Amino acid sequence: MVDLEGLSFLEELPLRELLAHWIFLEGDKALLYEKLAEKARGMEVEGAVGDMFKLLGQEARRHEKKLRTLYTRKFGAEIPEVHGPSLEELSDIRELESGNDVFAVLKCALELEEVAERVYSILAEKADDETLRAIFSYLASTERLHERAVESLLRDYDYRNGMGKERMEA
Repeated sequence: MVDLEGLSFLEELPLRELLAHWIFLEGDKALLYEKLAEKARGMEVEGAVGDMFKLLGQEARRHEKKLRTLYTRKFGAEIPEVHGPSLEELSDIRELESGNDVFAVLKCALELEEVAERVYSILAEKADDETLRAIFSYLASTERLHERAVESLLRDYDYRNGMGKERMEA
């Protein structure tokens, strides 16, 4: 479940600090997805799940690189460490790393993408120029696409495994 208190903390940060913090969290997100792509192979699940995690890891790396470039252009080369909520504190990703239930892992990945979309929306609201606002809005929209892709895998996985719609909503 998304930690609303953690998101509230992020909403209160100035643009510079929020951007710095999210750069590091995008890196953490990339590492997590890379581990999950490897784990999916070990879980002997269909290739689509592992491929999705690989793609999400690559996307997180691209986002991290883009954010670093934006940060250094606007604020300078040194990106400070901001003490704020970790990915673990913002969502239930502990289950991602330990669980072998593909459905639960996909649900957690969906939640993580929802958090990312919200953070990019916050960044867009805080942006003080149109270019930054457009970039952050674009990144939020890519996170929405990731959400839709994970939701599609969830529905497909449920369908093939005979799960009911009630599980998707749980």
